[in-house]
Amino acid sequence: MLDSEKLSIFKEISNIGSGNASNSLAAMLNEMVDIGIPKSDLVNFSSITDEYESQEEIVVGNVLELSGDIKGFIMVIMKVEAAFNLISKITKQVIRYNPNDYDDIRQQLSSMGEICNILCGTYLTAMSEMTGMSINQSVPYFSIDMVMAIMNLPITLYGEVTDSALCIETDFFTMDQEVQGKYYFMPELESCKKVLEMLGMA
Repeated sequence: MLDSEKLSIFKEISNIGSGNASNSLAAMLNEMVDIGIPKSDLVNFSSITDEYESQEEIVVGNVLELSGDIKGFIMVIMKVEAAFNLISKITKQVIRYNPNDYDDIRQQLSSMGEICNILCGTYLTAMSEMTGMSINQSVPYFSIDMVMAIMNLPITLYGEVTDSALCIETDFFTMDQEVQGKYYFMPELESCKKVLEMLGMA
């Protein structure tokens, strides 16, 4: 079990990772991107989507499975409106879309996959440099789907052995709040022990 002191270590690791990723996003936008205070706790899978309007809410999501010294998942999830605002800011063009036309949304947001990959990659690079651990990433799973469907990948793989996981959630947002999203870092508990050992906190 991870006590509050050890959870705070993972909050700090996530803070550095998400800060690095947000700096990359800020460079794309040429404006400030801030991050919230990371939330770190052992959570039931069923509760991860509680902060969304419903489990069927359509979102933009990118999921990477981690291997090497750290096993688990990292995810970036954004609401559809925020994703369109992000693309509009990057292209400096107002992009209009029909919220009821799923095919139109998928086509216009196809470039979000590469943006999410950059965010995940810079997040992991910062974590690797801080911990001195090797972190490999899978081929990204990018999707525009119901939030519960995107969460199904970690749930499917973790659910066979446990109904909960360490979930470190960090908000990111531009100052005008037009672009908002969440980073999720979900390491396996065995990997948490390795991280603590590397940092002399085991």
